[in-house]
Amino acid sequence: MRDWENFHRITNNKPPRKNIVHFISKYNITGNAIDLGCGSGSDTIFLIKNNWNVLAIDSSNVEERIRSKLSDNEQEKLKFEVQKFEKLKLSKCDLLIANNSLPFCDKNYFHKMWEEICLNIKSNGYFVGNFFGLNDEWNTKNDRRTFFSKEEIIKLFSDFEILEMQEIEKDKPTAEGQMKHWHTIEIIAKKYN
Repeated sequence: MRDWENFHRITNNKPPRKNIVHFISKYNITGNAIDLGCGSGSDTIFLIKNNWNVLAIDSSNVEERIRSKLSDNEQEKLKFEVQKFEKLKLSKCDLLIANNSLPFCDKNYFHKMWEEICLNIKSNGYFVGNFFGLNDEWNTKNDRRTFFSKEEIIKLFSDFEILEMQEIEKDKPTAEGQMKHWHTIEIIAKKYN
């Protein structure tokens, strides 16, 4: 089992993910966002500083860690909830981001969680995030995380227009410093009317 407190401590000052920085600069919209599996909050903080209201969700209570990096006015744009993916309940949003989080949902509950996500992204709303591909080093017979082929991911987005999709395979360290073969599929998609 992963030591999430150690992970949050190590990643406390990491910058926002490139995909969310790219999304904000390219699509230039604001509204209500959900950061699903927000971790130490770098993407949440970036969104708030770019005029988004954010519901940050994580399985660990990292609210104070995030709030400590926001001004009083910025804190008004943050709502935080502790939730497990396997029992996820969301509210309607214009943007849902999920960076390195969805794969950590137990595979037996993934499709129930995915239905909740799709139901709550508004028409013309966006998804920005990633999935672990089949070649990811963690994809072993007894692993309970979720891994998908590119074709399976395309099927997940049947109610969306996939605007950008990038498949990445490379060896690099985990946050804790262990070398790993990563296989990720990055997605930016817009929900149909």
